[in-house]
Amino acid sequence: MVAFDRREPAQHSQDTRDRHYALVDKRVQAEAVAVIAAGAEDAAQRARAAVLVAQVRNAPVPGDVETATADCSGFERSPCPGPDGGCSASFLMCLACENAHVHPGHHPRLVHLHHALASLSAALPPATWEADWGDAHARLEDLKRKLGDGVWDDARARITDTDRDLIDLLLTGNLDT
Repeated sequence: MVAFDRREPAQHSQDTRDRHYALVDKRVQAEAVAVIAAGAEDAAQRARAAVLVAQVRNAPVPGDVETATADCSGFERSPCPGPDGGCSASFLMCLACENAHVHPGHHPRLVHLHHALASLSAALPPATWEADWGDAHARLEDLKRKLGDGVWDDARARITDTDRDLIDLLLTGNLDT
């Protein structure tokens, strides 16, 4: 078939070739599966490679609003806008947001959250844990690498009952409602 083998239009437009010849051709459909799968895998790998989007700071930024996991500099400019115009994302998504700032005041609760998510992995089927908690855990792993073991260990020693309570509320969904 000329329209498929030449991979260009013969006596018709590119749109006609694509729509009426290529898209309905079983050979094109079969070849597309591998291309689409490779593209999806590449996108997933890129997303996993750049998991922490929040900015790591040395101190709070005046005007930021504290959340359960970070400070927010743009609740009104959320990449996940809600019906009221504010942010509708879970607090677990804060570390994936360019509006978020993480400073040493957050480190203890984030260390505790990291530990709690890792503990959940032993209690849930791997596919369920990955779907529900994997991305949040990966962002915390990335934060841990960026901060270094010394800062992480120091933050672990500073975890308070308030941090534990806050993370418990977060994981049970009582902060996101």
